[in-house]
Amino acid sequence: MKIEKEKVQLQALQLSPNADGGTLTLLESRKSYRLNRLHFSYVDILRNAGSIEGLVQFFLGQGWLVSFRELYNLLQFLVAENIVQNPSFKSYFLDQPNQEVHFHNAALEKGATLSLKAQDLPFFRSLEPALAAYLLQKAERLNAPPQARITQAGKKERDLYILLKGQAAIYRVLDEKRRQRIATLGPGAIFGETGFLLNLPRTADVITTQASEILRVPHLPEFDSLIKSDKAQSLQHRFWVLQALASSPFFKDLPNESLDSLIFTGKLYQAPAHQVLFQEGQPGNTCYILIQGNVVVSQKGKNINVLAQGSCFGEISLLVSGGQRTATITTQQNSILLEIHQNDFYRVLSQNIFLAKDIESLAAQRLENDANRAK
Repeated sequence: MKIEKEKVQLQALQLSPNADGGTLTLLESRKSYRLNRLHFSYVDILRNAGSIEGLVQFFLGQGWLVSFRELYNLLQFLVAENIVQNPSFKSYFLDQPNQEVHFHNAALEKGATLSLKAQDLPFFRSLEPALAAYLLQKAERLNAPPQARITQAGKKERDLYILLKGQAAIYRVLDEKRRQRIATLGPGAIFGETGFLLNLPRTADVITTQASEILRVPHLPEFDSLIKSDKAQSLQHRFWVLQALASSPFFKDLPNESLDSLIFTGKLYQAPAHQVLFQEGQPGNTCYILIQGNVVVSQKGKNINVLAQGSCFGEISLLVSGGQRTATITTQQNSILLEIHQNDFYRVLSQNIFLAKDIESLAAQRLENDANRAK
């Protein structure tokens, strides 16, 4: 189970509020810790919500936004002090930055004969039935033991994978031995899509963390021309989204595999030239990825930036500005955008706490850069 969905096991404790936040006291050892208001409220809700995902959804339901960086720091502290006792949390929050990961490159065994329907699979259910069936014609099930490396960072290999059963992890490669875990994949997760559609090198290692069943969809030479045909419009839209992410300054350091759920939640729409998408000071509950075209960013009537394909915008109001738009965005030319609603955005981030922390940090940096440009 992904740690974000796992029930958090806390030591028996007592929370005593005060004007600055409150005190957390462990009942067995009587050891006490002072918490700020934000951390105090997170611990209080975590006891009842039961999981990281549950906590995020509770706050979102109340109309409050979670600071993923603060939540991540709190969880690190609770794990380090053994207040959170889940073994999986310790390996995730304490060992992650410089983790030495043991894996092997053993050949995967063929599994049972394929009997899956396209509508039951992510990615394929968004395609026309005939196209999905064509792409799946040579797909095969594979059985993978724990610690099997399925994809290797830097390798140019074009097969697409779907995790049917089990669990795997996405690792950013730091050096020959050390890796940093980016996200955990559960059943239904898709990976290898960037290589499959764009012929780009793998952006991360994907390694199984338990015995798993994987669907491998081999890339065939005729797929590249098929993507560009009018018969595969939904596939072409998917290609555009991935192409934008691959060139995005905002997402360039985040493995595309870990952004799959975020891509699936969005809706593509076209905006004509000179359309105001939103205005400075307005409340905001959507963010956007610019697939084609460009937009102008302005503050207090002054143009401060022009964003091109691959840019993400609107995320600041979802993460670091209390729900308020910090700039006006206007299309310069006809543009295609991927619109992601706040509820979907937070649902995805609540299931990938490390990814959420990184995206929030990038949003905070964007806010600071925009403020400097406006001076």
